[in-house]
Amino acid sequence: MSITFESVKQEVEELVQFLTSDSWPYHGVENPAESDIRKAYENGAYHNENTRTFWIIDQGGHQKIGLIRLFDVSDPIVMFDLRIRGEYRGKGIGKSALSWIVSHVFSEYPEAIRIEGHTRVDNTAMQALFAKSLFVLEAYHRKSWRQAGLLFDSVGYAVIREDWENNKVTPIPWSIK
Repeated sequence: MSITFESVKQEVEELVQFLTSDSWPYHGVENPAESDIRKAYENGAYHNENTRTFWIIDQGGHQKIGLIRLFDVSDPIVMFDLRIRGEYRGKGIGKSALSWIVSHVFSEYPEAIRIEGHTRVDNTAMQALFAKSLFVLEAYHRKSWRQAGLLFDSVGYAVIREDWENNKVTPIPWSIK
């Protein structure tokens, strides 16, 4: 499947439809409410001086199949949120999207030195995706992810600019004393 990425413009209705028509099991809110999405949009949560949002579009069907949000783009450490519709998960779109995120951030934001991503420890698909995409496991946080009244462990991964530039992975010295 061939995909492309487009900046989200004045598309609050499409954002609402996209985010409420699927379930997001490894995000803070699995089933976001329409009113919460609208309020966040009105408050600039999808586009402001530090946040950018992009659609992942299936070029063949011209459908919006995913959403990427970049946070702290004016900071040296950029974070992101990646969502792919359930019917498109497991088809390689996440790998292409994560590769695009890394290339886009390091190409468009010269002050960015690293990109971080966090997920629940039970999201094994995302962890595998990180491992295939120059990201290194850097953190394990116990009982740190609150969702649906429960606390989950979470993990943090990052890629640094020099690893991306050299297409290599610098391992973490876990035996620090």
